[in-house]
Amino acid sequence: MTTMTIEDAIAIVDAALQNKRLSNIQEQVFRQTWDGKTYSEIAEACGYDSSYIRDVGYRLWKILSDAFAERVTKHNLQVVLRTQSKNFLAQANQQEPIAHNPHNPLSLVNPHNAEPIAIDVNAKRCDWGNAIDTSIFYGRTQELATVNDWVISDRCRLLGVFGMGGIGKTAFATKLAEQVQSEFTLIAWKSLRNAPTVETMLAELVSFLTNQVIATLPQDLNSLLGLFIPALKQSRCLIVLDNVESILRSGEITGQYSEGYEGYGELFRQVGEVRHQSCLILTSREKPHDVLPPDSSDRMVRSLQLAGLKEEARQMFQPELASASATRKLIDFYCGNPLALTVVSRSINSMFDGDIQEFLDQDANVFGDIRYLLDQQYGRLSEREQQVMYWLAIEREPITTDNLRQDIVPMISKSQILESVISLRWRSLIEKNTNSFTQQPVVMEYMTDRLVDMAYHAAIERSPEFLMSYALVQHRAEDYIRETQIRHILQPLTNRLLAYYGTVDTLQRELHSLLETLRDRQTAIGYAQGNIMNLLRASQTDLTKSFCRFPERVTEHSDLQILERLLESDRAGGLATWDHRIPWANNPLAQQTSESKTQIRSKNLYYQWTEGSLEQLQQELKQQPKFRKKYHAWLNETEFAAIDADFEAVKITDTLNQPVDARLVFINEVNIVEPPAGLPTPSDRRAQARKNKQELRANRSKKLG
Repeated sequence: MTTMTIEDAIAIVDAALQNKRLSNIQEQVFRQTWDGKTYSEIAEACGYDSSYIRDVGYRLWKILSDAFAERVTKHNLQVVLRTQSKNFLAQANQQEPIAHNPHNPLSLVNPHNAEPIAIDVNAKRCDWGNAIDTSIFYGRTQELATVNDWVISDRCRLLGVFGMGGIGKTAFATKLAEQVQSEFTLIAWKSLRNAPTVETMLAELVSFLTNQVIATLPQDLNSLLGLFIPALKQSRCLIVLDNVESILRSGEITGQYSEGYEGYGELFRQVGEVRHQSCLILTSREKPHDVLPPDSSDRMVRSLQLAGLKEEARQMFQPELASASATRKLIDFYCGNPLALTVVSRSINSMFDGDIQEFLDQDANVFGDIRYLLDQQYGRLSEREQQVMYWLAIEREPITTDNLRQDIVPMISKSQILESVISLRWRSLIEKNTNSFTQQPVVMEYMTDRLVDMAYHAAIERSPEFLMSYALVQHRAEDYIRETQIRHILQPLTNRLLAYYGTVDTLQRELHSLLETLRDRQTAIGYAQGNIMNLLRASQTDLTKSFCRFPERVTEHSDLQILERLLESDRAGGLATWDHRIPWANNPLAQQTSESKTQIRSKNLYYQWTEGSLEQLQQELKQQPKFRKKYHAWLNETEFAAIDADFEAVKITDTLNQPVDARLVFINEVNIVEPPAGLPTPSDRRAQARKNKQELRANRSKKLG
């Protein structure tokens, strides 16, 4: 006796319901109940409340009880269906079966049973798989109209629907498929959530499209494609592949396939390039490389970036909340993300008695499923994308890629920053504002929380690498931005550290100890020095002794402004004149070089630069008064370094009240490297300079003699 499969059971239900059919969500409950899933597991898989799924199940068992004239429950479902199968098979045997033709896509064979079942050759066939119920659907009128036109009028062959988690991609694709299904003969829905191999997925599709038993199909990709593409030509097929991000690689720039899943790329390429009459729809949080961006001129391969809901999002709330003035703030904060708004609305009703403003006042808007969703997306980012995300959270407002690149230590190339930004946009984690980029409010709050958490662990574990890479507060930022950074980043971090160490004195002692640790490092300390000093300030310590004193020669207001910039900077910095002296230096520079201010002022920098490079810098500053530059120089007689610094041409006033050209320097990173073979050391250059002077004097003496 052949074991009854879920497809056999669905066929029996369809026959029993006659002209009616199960809704998508009812079919999902039926299928997963058949597999032994609980209501909670079904709810999680389908994205619904377990109470809603339980209610769907109650109504479903009642419908089936009426259809079969016997009581059907979740627990006796398979028993009842096996009994009913005898009646179903008896009725099927009374019909004359159609001979199975593997080349005829309308010759219907149960893929788990070689016995053909009689069907109407003109009937459509649909396998909705895990498609969700869209009986409750909000907005998207314009997007649906646009994509309808692509699929029906333009005969688009490959369509990608992209957006961040929870934005409604699956619901959108389902609604689209329901609206255009009359244009297609065969409709199939497949979820890639569990990352099936391309061969497994194609075998299932080919079996459905051609009515061939899976066991009789070839196993290799090329042979399966050789059956799949002709099926797309022979019939008008609509196929949806949901959760495509499951087959894409995490930890890298978006669009790369996971190892062993590269065959999907070949599938998408052929579907997009080969002439046929069908349409393949993909939904994904990330864009595979094989799908073109929205501004592409290729009408056969299209992409839609799904944004959040607008005013229609109010429909998701109960009537008294939908009309509340604070609802607009809530929708804006979560950028109309349907899943986030669903989670939040439940919390507002259950915990805050429907008071939206009270919820917003908590300043804790990233929690539960929302945090889990963002954790998933963050976990898939490349290291460089994570850097960009942290800096956008620090900046707090839209920033250009050039300015963003200036923040990152060590400096990365323009192509690298552009690649990261483009990838993050396709992940829907950042937004474009003219020529600048920023984060949605909920994403920014999430990244700020991560920033504080990472900085906290870096401090208590005495592992300052993270503190070197990111500034907690930017002193060069506008006042209102700096105040926001203090309120949302510095102060929460300080509070956590105080709670950990117990007292202000203990915290300050640990921070000073961490400063001492930084002095022993062979590489630059980046933003770490400034971050620790800011933490000391925030813990109410007196840091006036940590700064160098105002030089006595400051006589002009412009000089005071430059000095103030030096003293407030969280980076090692100084002011150098073109006679190679450093009249002013800040405390981070002194600690980085382990020299006193007097020692720094007495140094002559000329011989520490490689020959000709200082003169080149002076010419560059005449042409462009402010820029960032990487260069090589000697730190002392034995250490040679690659240095990343910001330079700015300035004027200061000397003791005779005369303007003097100078350069303001802030160091971003210093890495000790091996000097080129034969490169003279500073002492070698000084010795050569003395020798040249002696030879010059000797030549003059000869001429005079």
